[in-house]
Amino acid sequence: MKKIFLPLVIGCILFASCRKDIFVDVEQKSEPCELQTANPAGRSYSSDSVINYNYTSKHCGFISLSSKNYWVYEDSLFNDGVFQKVQFDTLRFISNLMSLPDKLVWWKSNMYIGLPETLFANDSSFFGLEDRLYAPGIVEAKKGYSLFEGDSIRYITSFEDAAAIGRSLKIESEMTTPAGTYNNYLYFEKNARNYRKDQVFFKPGIGVLKYKREKAKLGVPIIKTEQILTLVSYHIE
Repeated sequence: MKKIFLPLVIGCILFASCRKDIFVDVEQKSEPCELQTANPAGRSYSSDSVINYNYTSKHCGFISLSSKNYWVYEDSLFNDGVFQKVQFDTLRFISNLMSLPDKLVWWKSNMYIGLPETLFANDSSFFGLEDRLYAPGIVEAKKGYSLFEGDSIRYITSFEDAAAIGRSLKIESEMTTPAGTYNNYLYFEKNARNYRKDQVFFKPGIGVLKYKREKAKLGVPIIKTEQILTLVSYHIE
């Protein structure tokens, strides 16, 4: 019986070793991304020339954009500056538009985090699509935040319904979130005095590390914290 059992054991071991490839993960080749370099700032489009578009590739550059990417945030909500609750939200860019005159692909986000909600990003800047004021049927491409020379810049910008001053800084010191520790990131600020202030901490190639919104109640010119979003984890392909 022992003479029969021993060859069976040896045979099983040899068979398992021959089939070891079943248990080995096959390395998946990453799909190449498309680097965007266009600068659509100041362009305008008729509404019917911006169409829904099924886009399956991915963009890389200032921020990586793909339907497979996601960013998870701890979302702290406040009422009149008083903390109310915390929840977890996931940012994704899951639908696209194409502006037909220039065939640019725009990405639509499912939540607001200080960046344009309809977004085009090249290798150094963000652009958003907005309806032109007092011109129904026309949308405009407006430049948002970007990389810049020097340590800081100030510029004129706006919220949807109020003029604001923009400020951009390069920050070398460390910022730690549950997603990791980062340095050499960018700080963007939009400030409409006595109305609203947005602060965005952004790491190129990764995304928004933290977003804070402060706003005044109607008729009360004192801004108070409304929301703080902090990056918890992310997945970028």
